[in-house]
Amino acid sequence: MKKFKILFFFFTIFYSLLPTILFAQMTWICATSSAGWPARYRHTSVVFDNKIWVLGGKDSTENYRNDVWYSSDGVNWTQATASAAWSQRWCHTSVIYNNKMWVLGGEDANGYKNDVWYSTDGINWACATDSANWFPRFDHTSVVFDNKMWVIGGGAMQEANDVWYSTDGVNWICATDSAGWWVIAATASVVFNNNIWILGGWTGCNSTNDVWYSNNGINWTRVSSPIPWSSRYWHAGNVFDNKMWVMGGHTGNFKKDVWYSLDGTNWICATDSAEWSARAGLTSVIIDNKIWVIGGWDGYEANDVRNDVWYSIGLGIEEARGQMQEANGIECYPNPARTYCAIRLPLSADREQIKIFDVMGKQVKSEELKGKNNRVSLDGIKNGLYFIQVGDKSEIKKLVIIK
Repeated sequence: MKKFKILFFFFTIFYSLLPTILFAQMTWICATSSAGWPARYRHTSVVFDNKIWVLGGKDSTENYRNDVWYSSDGVNWTQATASAAWSQRWCHTSVIYNNKMWVLGGEDANGYKNDVWYSTDGINWACATDSANWFPRFDHTSVVFDNKMWVIGGGAMQEANDVWYSTDGVNWICATDSAGWWVIAATASVVFNNNIWILGGWTGCNSTNDVWYSNNGINWTRVSSPIPWSSRYWHAGNVFDNKMWVMGGHTGNFKKDVWYSLDGTNWICATDSAEWSARAGLTSVIIDNKIWVIGGWDGYEANDVRNDVWYSIGLGIEEARGQMQEANGIECYPNPARTYCAIRLPLSADREQIKIFDVMGKQVKSEELKGKNNRVSLDGIKNGLYFIQVGDKSEIKKLVIIK
């Protein structure tokens, strides 16, 4: 049986404003405006042992750091070590692999790095290699995919488009020394739908909003559809609630918008103005069924570096997992063959016209309803964000469809 999820949240708008609406439905809550660790940016954050970890970065005095902190709630922070065995650095990457935290590359006071370190407790760190096969770099990106650690792109004397992987952190194999995407650094990468995804970044000359994906790290495909979020670098990416997310970053100005996608092609703005300040060099993790944003850089003065921590439950909407969902006179429920949307009309109503619009205001469905209960099939309507209006004068209700 095919499973469906039909998601709802509603608001009233004027019909004439439909094509220009900004879909600001996401809400962020400040866990703390001043965490225990010194403010920083271009640090790394991971979730390990049911805790959020913050590692290294640059502070408000432009000093490199190699301290390590952790928290189980995002509010109260404990210092695991003031000086890890790896050198003070920023623009490195961190992943969780083989039940260990890993730190890979970056830049310290002496230049670019290609060393690889790991720890099981955040206190004691061992060097897997001080000279990996990939050339020293910073502003690269890393993921865990296909039971391997991956190092992707980055910058040093020039931006790179090579891709490397390892199963032990010591021995590294080059998947490709020239991926299909343009040389890129300061990007965000995630693993989603059995692919590695690269989202935006810096090409050496300008920022980009290109989206690329690969199921093997060798062959890469660029999403051909226009990407609605603006070009950016030093942003954050994540996977949550079966969606890819892009948030914050910089390109001429700091960003505080948040976008999500179910397929990498169609992107929806969850909010164009998050409650946290517009910033770059932030990190994001997923824990406690929430998206978290941690630290970052939000201005051009020395003290414009943050140590605040924010979280969001995502879109803030309920999901009907295999069951009927009812909200404000609309019922949607799964069917083995199709999904129906049932509209409850007022008792006084004889018949009404239902209209469904996409996010650009284009009408994708129109059907006349009769009686108190009517079923409108959603067959032929793709996953995404839509608006429903029953009658010409009723409020417009927002509908997210995930089949």
